[in-house]
Amino acid sequence: MRKKNRKYNFYDINRRVHLYAGLFMIPYIIIFALSGIVFNHPTTLNNRSMDNFRLSEDLSFDALMPDIHHLAESITDSLVVDGVIINPTLKNVRYDHTMILRNRSTIADYRVQVDIPTSKVQIISLPDFVEDTRVTQGSFKKEGLATTPLLAKLEEILESRGLTPGTSRVQRIPNLVFDLISEENGYRVNYSLQNGNYSVEDLSKRNFKMHYFLVNLHQEHGYPVAGFSVKWLWIFFADALAVLMLVWAISGLIMWIKMKRLFTVGIIVISCSMLLALVIFMSHYELGF
Repeated sequence: MRKKNRKYNFYDINRRVHLYAGLFMIPYIIIFALSGIVFNHPTTLNNRSMDNFRLSEDLSFDALMPDIHHLAESITDSLVVDGVIINPTLKNVRYDHTMILRNRSTIADYRVQVDIPTSKVQIISLPDFVEDTRVTQGSFKKEGLATTPLLAKLEEILESRGLTPGTSRVQRIPNLVFDLISEENGYRVNYSLQNGNYSVEDLSKRNFKMHYFLVNLHQEHGYPVAGFSVKWLWIFFADALAVLMLVWAISGLIMWIKMKRLFTVGIIVISCSMLLALVIFMSHYELGF
């Protein structure tokens, strides 16, 4: 007996989109998840260690730090005297970030993060930062790259596009990087076009570090100006993940709506999730400025 051809309705198609979108993004989701874990937990996948504790009173930084409220008041008074501001109200005096100190020994490069108000400290040992693959460094006898002509060229380019230039500045000048082979040893030379300084790195002493790879891969962003390349594909993959995650979420919602028995449970879960997300977003409100 001849089988009838199955007719797909919207919900059949939606289920398949939901499934195949997830399958297609599995490699990227795994990399993104692993890199995110390593990003947030710097002692994962390496020989680093972390120590969290509170400073005793005799080790506290309090005596070395200024009275920030008094300092803020003094600065405010100065602004008032200079006529910069009139009748100001001083509020929310605080440290903007934790203090980070570094100490490098033959064993490790220690990253010490201090929360001044609470005297809580986190020390991360970075033994991989002690490894120095540089052979030499110095300065090649050549004047640094003048920035004034670069800025003039920038303004010329803007004007050619019908834009009115304002104040120009140089944010970053690329370094010259090249490799050298000597007696079967490889070296990489990094030369600053801006100041003429250079460093030579022994490539044979470099060690591949999975946590470096994952974190640096995780931080790759922006399509290359030069055009299509493997990096272009990676960034496209990131965009694809963003789009397909939205498709995945929307298709999941549609599937849930059709499951009448789970409708009430779904409402509770989604409401709790949205409430928690709102609390998180509001607590990070200042990141928008």
